[in-house]
Amino acid sequence: MNNQSIQKLCSIPCNLCESRNIEELSLIGRERKYLRTVICKECGLIWSDPRPMDPRKYYKDKYRMEYKGVIEPKLKHIYRAGIVALDRFKKIESFLYKGAKILDIGSGGGEFMYLLTKLGYETTGIEPNIGYAKYSRREYGLNIITGLVEDIDMSASEYDVVTMWHVLEHTDNPFLVLSHINRWLKNEGTLFIEVPNVEAICQAPINRFHFAHLYSFNLKTVEKIGIKAGFYPIVQEISADGGNLFIIFQKTKVDKVQDNWKIKGNAQNIIKILKKHTNIHHYISPYPYSRFLKKIKRIINERKAIRGFSRGKEILDYYYNKEILHFKLD
Repeated sequence: MNNQSIQKLCSIPCNLCESRNIEELSLIGRERKYLRTVICKECGLIWSDPRPMDPRKYYKDKYRMEYKGVIEPKLKHIYRAGIVALDRFKKIESFLYKGAKILDIGSGGGEFMYLLTKLGYETTGIEPNIGYAKYSRREYGLNIITGLVEDIDMSASEYDVVTMWHVLEHTDNPFLVLSHINRWLKNEGTLFIEVPNVEAICQAPINRFHFAHLYSFNLKTVEKIGIKAGFYPIVQEISADGGNLFIIFQKTKVDKVQDNWKIKGNAQNIIKILKKHTNIHHYISPYPYSRFLKKIKRIINERKAIRGFSRGKEILDYYYNKEILHFKLD
């Protein structure tokens, strides 16, 4: 089989437009190991083909250990996630209302959910990792369902709000996951999604594709797959450094019937951006050096911040209580 034939091999059809017309983007992942990443030439969705692991087993037992080297979060992880949780709440605060029933998918160590409960919201979490799910139940008394979205049976129209922070890229079937969420949301319910931006140039090219990120999105593909699952995008934001995409969807009352999920020219535009972002281009930019300095500053601040604390709940209570007075609680 020649190289051109190998490049066209597609064992997993596109999750958005169902095409098998692909182009190979990369054969190496962030871990410097083999990882075949392809792009759909019809719509621009990007995925790992073949899958580098069994997602069900990996996220249940191995992901946290390989990613952070722990079964349960360390104090520095809790503080870090707590600061992020405060920022995330500020993003969505104006869309929430008293009595909203919220589902947090990929709840991790429970830091964001714990903030929501302290603010008076009724929350449920879904977390596939056994260790992190157990910890968040024990430490914060949270209502956590352990498992993958695809395997969980919930009542229809149960939630007002669903949040997914850096989760969709990890799923084996994003469209199926979003379809489940659509069923669980009430009519005109709100879905908040944040995912990495595949077009970002703030990271080294070698770090673009991740073993644990089964899919990669740009703004057009994440919006389109949301629409396909029965949502309407009402807010779209790209982070200041270009690294993340934040989209707010609303569940539509009537399914949008559409036959063509292709996005003309999107794949070609993505490929052009990725090819232009070379190692030379990256390392003559300020991004690698500013990121390094921010990392050093973060490490120093984290060590100071967790000094004197012995439990995650102590850390979150201290820092959350300082901020809660500034939030709108009605």
